[in-house]
Amino acid sequence: MDTRGRKIGIIVAVVAGLVILFFVGRYFIKNEAEKSNQSRIEKEEKELSEKEARTLAQSLQQACQYAASVGIDTSRYGVGASADENKSRLANLLLEVRYGKKPSRLEFNGLKESVDSTWAASANVSELENMTTFAPYKQLVGHYKRLRKASHTNPAMADSLRLIRQTLNFYRYINRFDPDQFVLVNIPAGELNVFDRTGKRLLPMQVISGKPDKMTPCMVTYIQDIVMYPYWNVPQNIALDEMLPRMKRDLSYIYNQNLQILDAKNKEVDPEEIDWESLSETNFPYRVRQASGCENSLGLLKFNLANPLAIYLHDTNSRDLFKSTKDHWRSHGCVRVQKPVELANLILGAKTFDADFMNKCLIDQKPKTLPTKKFPVFITYNIADVDAAGKLHFYNDVYSLAK
Repeated sequence: MDTRGRKIGIIVAVVAGLVILFFVGRYFIKNEAEKSNQSRIEKEEKELSEKEARTLAQSLQQACQYAASVGIDTSRYGVGASADENKSRLANLLLEVRYGKKPSRLEFNGLKESVDSTWAASANVSELENMTTFAPYKQLVGHYKRLRKASHTNPAMADSLRLIRQTLNFYRYINRFDPDQFVLVNIPAGELNVFDRTGKRLLPMQVISGKPDKMTPCMVTYIQDIVMYPYWNVPQNIALDEMLPRMKRDLSYIYNQNLQILDAKNKEVDPEEIDWESLSETNFPYRVRQASGCENSLGLLKFNLANPLAIYLHDTNSRDLFKSTKDHWRSHGCVRVQKPVELANLILGAKTFDADFMNKCLIDQKPKTLPTKKFPVFITYNIADVDAAGKLHFYNDVYSLAK
């Protein structure tokens, strides 16, 4: 029995050892397989990450090449050391390609900007060239590319390229507002155009803006309403500097210019009852207003703009200036428009005024306000731009701002 028992014990021990060896071996084999599989996954992920990083760097380089061709300074968008850095730079560059930067001369922005920051994450770099349909921008890009190529042998082109880049950035900046139609006043050109989103010129006309010492400010705003037969509330500096000496010298100036003198309660005061000798630039408790009518300096139509700078568009009682002079920079800062009736009808979306409105000159009219939808207005200072035929122009730097 002892011999038999020992044999059984040996057999059991061997079997147990084999079972243990089997499971231990199986564990090590499985563990090694898992390590090998994990290593393979990590290697594949690394290769994929490196591939994505290379693709991202290539996309950034491609975007930089396109951006440079449309006048964007790409020096701050070069390929960086990390994928995250390149991803951020690519997104920021794409946003500048689409929306531009805030123009440096902009003194007021009364419209809400809308920038789709999520767009850059899915934008296709290869399709950037087809992103815009705005004709003047595309035409100006064509001129920029042509002159950029020529600048390799003609360094004198550098200043022209700089001026074109400023205008290209302005056109990109308009995309932040996505207007269906908008008014664009270009001060150096002495022009106003109403554009649609394709860049079609719906209503081109001449304008007269501020003289060099009374510059019309650049702004983004909108037309609040239109006033028929407006009063001209004379700015206090004009009333004191230009009108007061004349009024003190000869009261007939007041009547000849259809001026009204108003007190602090906005009540009209008889000029004959004022002690003019006691008045001065520091002692003038009145306000000067020009009565409505054909002789009013604002003409028969005024386009009120939302802004704190007292700037607006208006008709004029000196319409012959648009034909008799090339000096389109002679106002106190507001913008006189050549075709006020056509502009009003377009903005109101209906033929509210006929062709005879400007010639009827009705007397004893009170101002009447016509409400309108917010109509975007951009007043800008673009020295380089294209005309209706796509021809490149460099206008005079009338305010000496381009130096």
